[in-house]
Amino acid sequence: MGRIRQGILGGFQGKVGTVIGSTWNGIAYMRGLPQSQKDPKTAAQLAQRNFFREVQELVSQLTYEQLVFLFPNSAKGMSRRNLLVKQLSTDPIIADGAKHADLADITSLGNAPTADLPDVSITASRSNVIISWETENDWRAQHANEYPTICVFNVTQKKIFLVHSTVTVGASGPQSFSLNHDAFGIGSDEYSGFMLSTGSKIVLVGFGTMGVSERPARQRRNPRTGK
Repeated sequence: MGRIRQGILGGFQGKVGTVIGSTWNGIAYMRGLPQSQKDPKTAAQLAQRNFFREVQELVSQLTYEQLVFLFPNSAKGMSRRNLLVKQLSTDPIIADGAKHADLADITSLGNAPTADLPDVSITASRSNVIISWETENDWRAQHANEYPTICVFNVTQKKIFLVHSTVTVGASGPQSFSLNHDAFGIGSDEYSGFMLSTGSKIVLVGFGTMGVSERPARQRRNPRTGK
């Protein structure tokens, strides 16, 4: 119990409710007791925290230059990194009570237009990752000499890469190029990805000259059917 020394308006020592009174150099002080923070760690809370951690780890795999490529004009009051976190957090998959970013179903990142670009197939052999496409359409015919960039997802290991093509889009027929497998995963991993238009007519090395300026409306999936 606290003891008042100088009348009802004076200082006091001891604990009164959640307040502790004390003096130092003749000056009376009061401070509150430390409050315990409720953190029940429910299954839903843990699932959300793990999901947020997973998305943060995905975003951290991209460099600042790559983020600038995906988001030439960042939104006011929101960093490019947070914009990508927001995109990757959209429409997660839920399996065995856990939430995950649906890397196998992502078709656009940043402001990247992909609506008319050829679909990309990504397969892995023992030593290489092979990226190919063969869809023929008007966009491809008009951009035959362009060197695209491919967004590559290792769905199994939850990795994300932006890879410059070493071949042009080509006006028609199958086109492909391969990469050394060591940096991307192992042969049994599942891959997904899509093409990004750069407008470049030379093989790209860095990200300093690239940028995309338009993002198409993303088709929303039916929450009941998942399609």
